[in-house]
Amino acid sequence: MTYLSWLLMWFEACSGLKINLEKSELIPVGRVHDIEGLALKLGCKVGGLPSCYLGLPLGAPFNSLVVWDGVEERFRRRLAMWKRQYISKGGRLTLIRSTLSSMPIHFMSLFRLPRKVRLKLEKI
Repeated sequence: MTYLSWLLMWFEACSGLKINLEKSELIPVGRVHDIEGLALKLGCKVGGLPSCYLGLPLGAPFNSLVVWDGVEERFRRRLAMWKRQYISKGGRLTLIRSTLSSMPIHFMSLFRLPRKVRLKLEKI
């Protein structure tokens, strides 16, 4: 733990970036003894799987429809904002197409899109 804290300190010094360990989680993989003590020494929380990183679920089954609920909700929120704005029909169509093509890209780069989810997104 001492070497790890030194490594993080040197990373901060060399890169000029600040590591906020209060926002970080220590996620044990397998059986780890005294995980709470390790987290206390580092000054972070103990997490578990499934967890979320950059909007992607970690440790969740990718073919589960629940995993894709976040993508569907973002679609709905983003398109609901555009409905309130005064945009021409062509502009609205362009915005909808860009949303449909760009939002699930990072998800689909890691996970295969289930058929039911694809049909839901096309319906929206």
